[in-house]
Amino acid sequence: MTRERHSTSIKDPPVRGASAGATSSSPPLQPTGDGHEQLTRREREVLKEIIRGSSNKEIGRHLEVSPRTIEVHRARIMTKLGAKNAADLVRIALSQDGH
Repeated sequence: MTRERHSTSIKDPPVRGASAGATSSSPPLQPTGDGHEQLTRREREVLKEIIRGSSNKEIGRHLEVSPRTIEVHRARIMTKLGAKNAADLVRIALSQDGH
């Protein structure tokens, strides 16, 4: 007897990125340039680890969450800070910290 795994249909690919989980009543996050004040405590922890050069896997181990959770945090951080890529994210974060 075999067990079937529940998986996402090819017709319905998973939603990815900053708008994942957004509904029609909640607009996607727009970068405001306000810096770290708009980040959650956990997002600030993840950002600190990103700046140190840690991988998603390393950050996940350190914070005791999955690497996928870190990917979601990273995407939300990038949206909130207006970063286009990882290098841009580090540059923005360091410039806002006064480094």
